Amino acid sequence: MNSPIIDIRDLSKFYGKARGIEHVNLEIEEGEIFGFIGPNGAGKSTTIRILMNLIFPTSGSARIMGMDVIRETKKIKSQVGYIPSDASAYSSMDAHEFLSYCIRFYKAQNGEQRIAELSEMFELDLKRKIADLSMGNRKKVSIVQSLLHRPRILILDEPTTGLDSCCVRRTGKE
Repeated sequence: MNSPIIDIRDLSKFYGKARGIEHVNLEIEEGEIFGFIGPNGAGKSTTIRILMNLIFPTSGSARIMGMDVIRETKKIKSQVGYIPSDASAYSSMDAHEFLSYCIRFYKAQNGEQRIAELSEMFELDLKRKIADLSMGNRKKVSIVQSLLHRPRILILDEPTTGLDSCCVRRTGKE
């Protein structure tokens, strides 16, 4: 039997005496779609930030694709697409400059072609400065960025915030 693609064991995070999360256990199998649902402050983003090694847990462990999220973060990030809850990027760049930077960061193959495909799919104007984009279009930039390197896993923190319900045009190429 394969190990879970995401495996969280007794994960806790405290900020001083304040609880972020406490004793979280979770297994997600490859191919599953999983969503955290809960009120603000429930620990959804905290758990995701630990998975992405943006903050360290107080105790417990988390693994993605069998790799420890702290010790093997570089390998994990090469195979994970991540969208933070706040879609903020380098605001002085235009969308194309930012996505080209990301292509180099990920060492993604056929990068310019991938940018073109995804920006067309999401109807994203690559020439506009990120600072001048609406929240929804900044979120689209984040979505495109998360998909550039064809990740094995997508981890999305509040992925629909700011998006119109019909932001993706169906191309018939699925």
